[in-house]
Amino acid sequence: MSYTMTFDASHKVGRGGHAQAFFRHIARDLDQAAGFQFTQANKNIVPDRTRLNLTVVNDGEGGFRKARSVAGRPPSDEFDVYLKQRLSTVDRKLRKDAVLMRGLILQLDPRWFEEHNPSWRAEGMNAEAARYMGAALDWACAEFGQANVVGWSVHLDEVSPQLQVMVTPITDDGRLSQKDFFKGPADLKRQHKELRDAVAAVGYDVEYRVTERSREHLSSSEFQAKADRLRDAAQEAERAQSANQLQAMRLLKRKSDLDEHEARLADREQEARVLSAKADQAAQDARVAAESALRAREAALHARRAADNERHRMEDMHKHLEEVPADVDRWLDKVSFGGQTLRSRFDADMAKLKALRREALAMTQKSDPPPKSSRTELEL
Repeated sequence: MSYTMTFDASHKVGRGGHAQAFFRHIARDLDQAAGFQFTQANKNIVPDRTRLNLTVVNDGEGGFRKARSVAGRPPSDEFDVYLKQRLSTVDRKLRKDAVLMRGLILQLDPRWFEEHNPSWRAEGMNAEAARYMGAALDWACAEFGQANVVGWSVHLDEVSPQLQVMVTPITDDGRLSQKDFFKGPADLKRQHKELRDAVAAVGYDVEYRVTERSREHLSSSEFQAKADRLRDAAQEAERAQSANQLQAMRLLKRKSDLDEHEARLADREQEARVLSAKADQAAQDARVAAESALRAREAALHARRAADNERHRMEDMHKHLEEVPADVDRWLDKVSFGGQTLRSRFDADMAKLKALRREALAMTQKSDPPPKSSRTELEL
């Protein structure tokens, strides 16, 4: 699979303080490490990843070094110092509209990083990415002159890793002339092709087609604005997707709640059926008990009536036995036996008989007590 290699040379830095603002944007990692915080207009910057950036300034001796804070000034000021030193070699007065510097963006395909260096957001570039970036930097130094490269920075705190190279267009004969280095569309195509040849030579499977950024000839601000619009559209799509996912989760939760509610209703209905069956059985048992109690009461009443009838019959019989005809009664007074009249013996026998009858009646009453009203009978 082949990958793109972006070449953007559209960013122009003029006079009037533009350079200092640009340096503070480029060297934000060094300023941040030194305790200086400057507002950045680029919304794609992730401050937590700025520490991963790699930024150096031209040391004036054919190499590069990390910028430092001098006399309490931000490290990014060292880029401005080198630019002014380099501009001091120009033998003509600078025009008001002079382009002091061109910012180059040399960028590997973001797909390459996702496939070959996916941990770049947390750990920075791997050795392979550093080799390709180094080849691109070597090409820039050869194309524009190492002394003209004010500094460079690999930014890893944006959407995609990119190498930013700051070039001041000073000719060998001491002129500030960007047209000598950026001669037009045809020469830009030549530079782009030679850049791709340089990274291909160290193993980067480059694709030889013009990237969107190079084809549209967008300035950095225009390209950033387009990137911001694309980012905003992507974020809006992500928000819509998140909202849809949230709605789907809510619907799923609601369905789960409804299923659980229906299951609880089914359980309660089953419990109600069981309780209803128990209630029906209890009512049936109560009816059977009431009917049994009624039959027992009727049997008790019947037995009481029979006992009362028997008692009345015995009372009548005893009463009949106690009645003595008048002629017999007179006879008892007249006849004596063993020195006693029959009357005295008759009365004694009758007294014993009455005592026996009272005992018999008492026993009958104890064994057959009168029935008492019960709750069941009252309810009936």
